[in-house]
Amino acid sequence: MNALKTAASRLSAKALRPCLNSQLQYTTAAAVTKTPKVNVMEAITQQQIEKSNTDGRRELFSKTNQQGVKPGSIVLVETMNGPGETTSSTFMGVCIAIRRKGIDTNFTLRNIVMRIGVEQRYSLYSPLLKSIKVMQKPNEIKFRRAKLWYLRDQPGKAFQPLQALWKQEQLEKSKK
Repeated sequence: MNALKTAASRLSAKALRPCLNSQLQYTTAAAVTKTPKVNVMEAITQQQIEKSNTDGRRELFSKTNQQGVKPGSIVLVETMNGPGETTSSTFMGVCIAIRRKGIDTNFTLRNIVMRIGVEQRYSLYSPLLKSIKVMQKPNEIKFRRAKLWYLRDQPGKAFQPLQALWKQEQLEKSKK
């Protein structure tokens, strides 16, 4: 084994001598331009968001958008019932939470249906979401929290305007 190591080192030393004696200029690591490191997962997420953001959903749920959806907004969401189906269903509720996590951004709506509290969580970039419509801003009803979980126990404050808005939306839909 020792003989093999010495033979290999002699061969490599002989092979390197002509390279060392030649007049080639070597570039240092500082002279090479470095490409900036890109987080691959962030780049893929941004591509997926751009592909899914066909109707301006990202801007609607952006933190910086003053006219966007905030917790306390009354939102009407129309969804397709299945990937290959043409029928759709609608749900109107108070937005009680928004979770902003890139492509996994979702929001939770709550309504009272037949005296039972119903919550629906929607993924913002889901291809099954047909449309998102803001019916009422939270400015008219004052909410001072980012997550409105307390509405599960105190529903009276936020859910009163829902019935009137729902009837108004159904009348507009029947006229079209």
